[in-house]
Amino acid sequence: MTFHWHDTKDELNFESETLTGTLVADCGEETSNNRHHIKNLIHNPTGTRVTPEGGMMQGAGSFTLFRVLARSSWLTELRATRPSVERKEDGAILIWEPTIKHQVKTTADFSIKDPNIIDIDISIEGYAYYPDYELLCSNYVSEQLSGGLFVRQNELSDEGGHEKILVTDNAAFHGMYNFFPRDEYAAHIMTDGRGQKGRWYWRLACGRRYACPLGFATDGQVDVLFMGRPEDVYAVGATYAADAEHADGVARHHALYLSLFGRDLHPGDGRRTQVRLVVDGFMNQEERLLGVYEAFLSDVADVERTFEVKP
Repeated sequence: MTFHWHDTKDELNFESETLTGTLVADCGEETSNNRHHIKNLIHNPTGTRVTPEGGMMQGAGSFTLFRVLARSSWLTELRATRPSVERKEDGAILIWEPTIKHQVKTTADFSIKDPNIIDIDISIEGYAYYPDYELLCSNYVSEQLSGGLFVRQNELSDEGGHEKILVTDNAAFHGMYNFFPRDEYAAHIMTDGRGQKGRWYWRLACGRRYACPLGFATDGQVDVLFMGRPEDVYAVGATYAADAEHADGVARHHALYLSLFGRDLHPGDGRRTQVRLVVDGFMNQEERLLGVYEAFLSDVADVERTFEVKP
């Protein structure tokens, strides 16, 4: 795998046999709503572009740390806030220091791995009390890709299997963002009013419980997988698909979301979790998609999820 940092910009170009793309660690502009993201991501075997160049979400790119929320509260937008950037050979470490409005230090360690993996190792350090603290990760994809996930077949218990679904437009939740909670408590967090705070208000449509915190976007040939640890993902989001003639603003997002943490954050709390993006030609085969997720769980199994914050 090859890497090349731009001489003057915080942009890392990378290429493997499977993927070509650019990690924008910080866009360098004075103000921007999209300071960090992945752009120009190509699946090399098919030539498929999986990032949203040319679409409504072009500037946002893929794989970002987005909104930070708490109970009925909007705290900040990390992708619109300039981080400090530490360059690595295979990625970058982005750090957001605590501020008055968001008294949490956030570190995102991006690593690009051969042949088709992009990981973020996320750490947060609490310096104030935030009930039901949430860090929302977003992943926008090309307009030819449609989103879905795995949900539980039995909504009333953990018994039974799972079902793979695509999320498509329906009059019952038209104009709303579909999110699928881990459990009943997570469902309550989703609708506590936080979505009507800050910028870009949204209403969430609460779907069935997810079977695993894995969202996917597919065209039937190439799949983009977006996954996290079940202990730390309290909800998975996927915007509905619609044909171009009937696509509204929600459908044109072509987005996957992971809502991280969803539990109280106290001063002195240190938490750590991992999120992974994988792109390849899985042909939307259920066994192969779940195999990628199981490999991720194996890779992160021994990573501690809490740590001590030094005073």
